[in-house]
Amino acid sequence: MSDIEVYRVTGDSPRWQKIAYDYIRLDSFVVGQGIPVELEFGHDGPEDDIHAVVLFKEHKPVSGCRIAYHGDPESGYAKIERVATVREQQRTGIGARMVAEAEKWIKENGYHHVLITSQDRSVGFYNAIGYETRSDEVYAQYFPEEAARKKERVVQIAKERAEGKAGPLSFTCVLVEKYL
Repeated sequence: MSDIEVYRVTGDSPRWQKIAYDYIRLDSFVVGQGIPVELEFGHDGPEDDIHAVVLFKEHKPVSGCRIAYHGDPESGYAKIERVATVREQQRTGIGARMVAEAEKWIKENGYHHVLITSQDRSVGFYNAIGYETRSDEVYAQYFPEEAARKKERVVQIAKERAEGKAGPLSFTCVLVEKYL
């Protein structure tokens, strides 16, 4: 994959790099998984606060993620968020390369503890690149509000599946963790 260009996107980056990351999310989550656009982008913070990794192949945006830092490097953690790869590049190894690039940047910033809340259907991908799945109790320790919503969501999904009405949001989130 030597033809891959890696960009570290921050608030000072050119607008086209931020738009490229949004394109990747639109293709992967909104078009590919049917997640409503307002849910996908409704919780984004200010554009100036962004820390994202975006990979390009042949001048086209193909994979990206955001990074959020919590606490100081010694006792805190970095959270990799909104990991996305365009549909035509999924299962090619580009996602693993993108996560590796994010980990490299995280480590350069002095952090060694990385968390990802992943869709349950993607856990195998993260396990394959060295992340360990954590229990719901550990999930609740780091993200109590998300864990409470997750409990409600599990009940709702079970009901939808029993009624044969499972839709594009028929997944739950799982916590995966890695020390660099």
